[in-house]
Amino acid sequence: MKKPITLVTAVLILSLSSACGKSGDSPGKSAEPLNQPPKPFTLNYYTNLSKPMMEFEASIIQKKFPHITVNPVFYSADMKPEHLAAAGNVPDLISFTIGSLWDFRDVNLLSDLTPYIKKQNVDMTRFLPNVLESVQAYSDSGEILFMPYTLSSNVLYYNKNIFNKFGVPYPKDGMTWEDIYELAKKLTRQDGAVKYKGFQFQLQNLTWKNQLMQPLVDSGSFKTVINGPGWKRWLETMGGFFFIPGNEVGGSFEKAQDVAMYSGPNILANLPEAAKTGLDWDVAALPSFSGNPSGGTQMISPFYAMPPKGKNMDETFQVIAYMLSEEAQTLKSRRGLVPIINSDATAKQYGKDLEGVEGKNLDAFFKDKVGKPFKTTKYDDIVKTVIYTELLPNYYKGTKDLNTAFRDAEESANKKIEEKRK
Repeated sequence: MKKPITLVTAVLILSLSSACGKSGDSPGKSAEPLNQPPKPFTLNYYTNLSKPMMEFEASIIQKKFPHITVNPVFYSADMKPEHLAAAGNVPDLISFTIGSLWDFRDVNLLSDLTPYIKKQNVDMTRFLPNVLESVQAYSDSGEILFMPYTLSSNVLYYNKNIFNKFGVPYPKDGMTWEDIYELAKKLTRQDGAVKYKGFQFQLQNLTWKNQLMQPLVDSGSFKTVINGPGWKRWLETMGGFFFIPGNEVGGSFEKAQDVAMYSGPNILANLPEAAKTGLDWDVAALPSFSGNPSGGTQMISPFYAMPPKGKNMDETFQVIAYMLSEEAQTLKSRRGLVPIINSDATAKQYGKDLEGVEGKNLDAFFKDKVGKPFKTTKYDDIVKTVIYTELLPNYYKGTKDLNTAFRDAEESANKKIEEKRK
């Protein structure tokens, strides 16, 4: 596996005065005069990527655009979106996780990308189904405020050693959560000093996946709408796993290897290392809710965005457009990042640069589809946080019954929304 090019410089404070490009680019004029080589400039790139992933990202950009020097500016407690705006240190390019999108919008660091899309003739049908519609759901007027660049697809990871130990058949694609519940009961048991857990999931991640595609906030009243049959079914199903005796929250799929099945953020790149310590793993498609009409899950995707009035907006958007090309998406696909574009050729390259994934059911990552979006509000994240930090724990710990847990969560969410609106 080829190692990513190491960044020569990683400066944590924006230095826009060092940028060498033109100022005041707008969609209405050319980025460079015809027949002239592109002018070198520094791309100030604000992100919450890890440093190794940022090095990989920068290597792709700088190989395609050798005249661009990527200057990564990493998110920190002292370098939040509001700090950028307050200090006037506005980056050229933003790359961040979707949960922080509204933080950028609140401080006017997002611009409508539609003029650049039209000018540079970007084919927006390249995206997977429902991706573009999901992007437009974040704007009242259908603006394109960001471009998602990889799909955070979920699968069911499973430890074959535990299944073999207890003689239980492996999970397979197309199973429901009810099927997984029955497996989890068989696999939650103690063997010697080891207490095995049948199934665990990352609470925040599967809350965000919102597999039943249930709305969170009424866009007219700005009151939460979670206290209904959809979210109640989700809570009873997902919280129900923790009522299995011995399957309380805990354990570790990769380290202690005492969890038989797990779902959460994409950990594919970590598993070859875990295999060196004995983990025999594979994956199956993310289980579904029986009779679920949603046709997919809520889109979770990191995104690219451009603040308004940047110095090199045409050139910066060229970078964004390239990173969504089949060429760049294939490079990412080979590293285990699920492509956001609809390309069989790119999908077939998935995981090719990762050691130890040969023969695994990697097609499962492509069965987690994006569902038809519902109207998104800036307060949805507040409600999601209440779900996985208050509602879900109160329910599975048995401190509150189902109806009380929902009433309290509804009251808590509405109070937090009201405070945010002041």
